[in-house]
Amino acid sequence: MVDVIGGGILGLTLAYELLKQGQSVRVWERSATLGGLMGRTSFPELGHMSCDRYYHAILNSDRTLMGLMDEVKLRDRLKMVSTKMGFYHDGRSYPMTTPLEFLRFPPLTFVDRARLAYTILACRQVKDWRQLEQMPVADWLTGLSGERTVRHIWEPLLRAKFDGDFSQVPATYIWSRLVRTTDTRSKGKELMCYLPNGYQELVDALAHAVSTRGGTITTGATVDQIRVVGDRVVGLSVNGQELSSDKTVITMQTPIARRLLPPEAANVSARWGQLEGYLGIVCMLLVMRRSLTPYYTLNITDQRIPFTGVIETTNLISPRDAGGYHLVYLPKYVAPGSPYARMGDDELQTTFLGYLRQMFPDLRDDDIAAIRIGRERYVEPLHPIGATDLIPPVASAVNGLYLANTGQIYPQLTNGESVCAFARGVAARVAGQQINASAVGAIALTASS
Repeated sequence: MVDVIGGGILGLTLAYELLKQGQSVRVWERSATLGGLMGRTSFPELGHMSCDRYYHAILNSDRTLMGLMDEVKLRDRLKMVSTKMGFYHDGRSYPMTTPLEFLRFPPLTFVDRARLAYTILACRQVKDWRQLEQMPVADWLTGLSGERTVRHIWEPLLRAKFDGDFSQVPATYIWSRLVRTTDTRSKGKELMCYLPNGYQELVDALAHAVSTRGGTITTGATVDQIRVVGDRVVGLSVNGQELSSDKTVITMQTPIARRLLPPEAANVSARWGQLEGYLGIVCMLLVMRRSLTPYYTLNITDQRIPFTGVIETTNLISPRDAGGYHLVYLPKYVAPGSPYARMGDDELQTTFLGYLRQMFPDLRDDDIAAIRIGRERYVEPLHPIGATDLIPPVASAVNGLYLANTGQIYPQLTNGESVCAFARGVAARVAGQQINASAVGAIALTASS
């Protein structure tokens, strides 16, 4: 019996892949619903309309995700759309979707633009990312793009993403991002995909597939502790009940996973604790009666604005799939000590709306039908320069105990594609098969215990 702790996309995909390989599987999820960060939020005040709690994108280049959707009979539900991107710089919005718009971007000279284009091409030529892992991202970008481009484009974006301090961020971060996003372009257009009811459709389809194949899923289940005797897992305690288990895979974020370990696994806890930094997020979701921008993503390089960007997802998904409303997300990644992380919902709403009105002076109160504030403590795993060897391995020193979370997907970014590919590789490892770690994109799969 394999016990999977966590019913998010990673845990459900892992359970599904294990069942395909003939394993018996139980999934335990603490909350009342499945999906984790990819779940939905409801608006009973708007006739029970619901939408994604946070914004998520599916790219036309997400091959593993597409294959998974084929298997669970969702591929014909997928819609593909050409989206637009903009930059908000020095109090103005600029389109940055087409090559011509890129060439017209005022803060950059012709030489700056040429070097920025060269940076993108250089990323796609990188064969060994481990060299980039030793370099500060700002130094690497300056060498490729030049000082002006870094000052006007890269530094503001990095500062917003990492809550002001990106001094320990390696060059792999931008390399991964550029390689992934440039794969979405077709004839100069950015192609993105969506399911009409969001990732919840995939969550539900995976849950159904797990159940159909004989797996069990229990929500409202609090795993109190993993039970270890000698050097191996023998069970776990769930809602105060002792259960036997041959193998246990924890898909929770590392700081949470460590809380489930008994004193007998102190050495494993110490190993996992060598790299467990995460940024959190606060995100204000506005349900609007009109569109705010023509862009799916409006990146913000204006340092006066605190949130990372303005993401209007109904420039990708149809407003018909959002009750006829328009959805705007204002995310801000936050370090544990950030004042925005400590703000109450009312103060955060007032603050964010104030900045949004600076950007869009014509925004009126009656344009906004509803607001939700989302908060998560552990969202973006932090991988400092030169810390690859500190990533916890999937297989621990305790036989039958595994860790599988987004902190191990490095150097890839955390998204639906990388999570599903990682889950497939972990399933092969847990089932005892040989795997190709480079194909999975997770260095942790081959790290020693």
